Amino acid sequence: MEESKPSLGLLFISLSLLFFAGVLTFLSYQRYRSIEPVIPDGSSIAGIPITGLTPEEAVERVRSVYDLPVILDYRGSSIQLDFPENIDYDMLKQDLQNQFNAVYLKNSFLNYLMGKYSQEAIQMDLSFSEMPESVSTFLTEEIKPRYDILPIPTQPNGNGFTAGHPGRALDAEAALPLIDAARRSDSSRSVVLPVSDLEQPAANIKNLELQLRAVIDTWQDRGQITEVYLSDPVSGQSFDLARRNREDLIPEIAFTAASTMKLPIMISSYIRMDEEPNTLTMRTLRLMITESKNDQTDWMMENIIGGPLAPYAVTEDLEKLGLHNSFLAGYFYLGAPLLNIFETEANTRTDINLNPDIYNQTTAKDMGVLMDALYRCSEDGTGLLTDTFPGQITQDECVEMIGLLKDNKLPYLISAGVPDSVPVAHKHGWIEESDGLLHTMGNIATVYSPGGNYILSIYTWHPEHLIFEEGNIVFSQISAAVFGYFNPSPDLDKAQTPNEG
Repeated sequence: MEESKPSLGLLFISLSLLFFAGVLTFLSYQRYRSIEPVIPDGSSIAGIPITGLTPEEAVERVRSVYDLPVILDYRGSSIQLDFPENIDYDMLKQDLQNQFNAVYLKNSFLNYLMGKYSQEAIQMDLSFSEMPESVSTFLTEEIKPRYDILPIPTQPNGNGFTAGHPGRALDAEAALPLIDAARRSDSSRSVVLPVSDLEQPAANIKNLELQLRAVIDTWQDRGQITEVYLSDPVSGQSFDLARRNREDLIPEIAFTAASTMKLPIMISSYIRMDEEPNTLTMRTLRLMITESKNDQTDWMMENIIGGPLAPYAVTEDLEKLGLHNSFLAGYFYLGAPLLNIFETEANTRTDINLNPDIYNQTTAKDMGVLMDALYRCSEDGTGLLTDTFPGQITQDECVEMIGLLKDNKLPYLISAGVPDSVPVAHKHGWIEESDGLLHTMGNIATVYSPGGNYILSIYTWHPEHLIFEEGNIVFSQISAAVFGYFNPSPDLDKAQTPNEG
């Protein structure tokens, strides 16, 4: 009997241990069961954190990011672009659920009891659909027509011109990869669209030619001939047109130069002056240009250009400049001897003969080219004048001559077609001819306009009698049209209207 006592004690102890082990196992199982089935720490989908979420919640978080529209920025204008089929969310949810289940199947209660319980983070990438073709269509058919701006040159508008403007254009091809990157991004879901600036096209000088034809046809009389030469020193464009009875004539018609010949006389004088003109010479030059005085003109030829053959020297200077249709054959005083009979291509034409003065003749183009040469010399000391007479004429002298021409404040002709505030360097001329009537008027000018400087040379001839006021209207209307071309109206309703004199 005494030998059974240890066995009962051991049994009691064993049962107690089993009881406590069962209790501990039960408690451990309860703790195991209490572990919430959520996505482990450190988990993410394409960089989006999903720790502590259920698979359903994780998919919704991804959806909340990638279902946001991509914002397109077109020069400050925002456009939303949706991608509803960007990601296959059903497949994403299934893949995530499979990985989630694998985590918890691997972590059994036995592993938990053995201390081998571990929740590995879930890391997933996203699979995006191909960029829809509709995006390219949206850019080219919706965005570009709405936001692109076509560049437009200056356009004719009634009697004037309307200003053009530069443009801009979306580069749709370059935008596609930027949009594709934004739709795949969880943070940078906006795109500054690549937009190129387009320069305003150069104004088409042909439009001005057409405009001037209409202006001349409107304002000149039947049989009257008007020739216009225009030069744009910036673009290098120029044209020469002549009209009679609503038809074009071959230009470079020989006109009586009258006092416009005082422009080449002034230039020839400066070619021969080695020093600054003294007070007397400058006063004489000013009267010759601003008041068109003939006595002072003859004085300049006699004393500065030199002697009775001074008109020959002026003509020779014009020849050297390539102005072969212009000449001076005598002084201006009444009864001055005729030094020569000059024949030119212009005055020997058989189709047009305006019976120009045999003492002085020119063409609109010759005088326009001469004024252009003087302008360029005054601007930078280069061009036809300094090339032809190197060392004999300087930029400072050209600036001085332009100043004298600007001081010619005649309020008629070309000056009448531009605002009073616009400087005009010009020389005018008209004269009663052999029949005692006015037939020819001329004016050559450099106009210093806000929209660009230009050279304008106009001559008109009337077969019967040119009424000054009517001739002035022709000049002022042409001048206003040219000014409107270089200074177009910004509004169609405010287009430049020519000054009627």
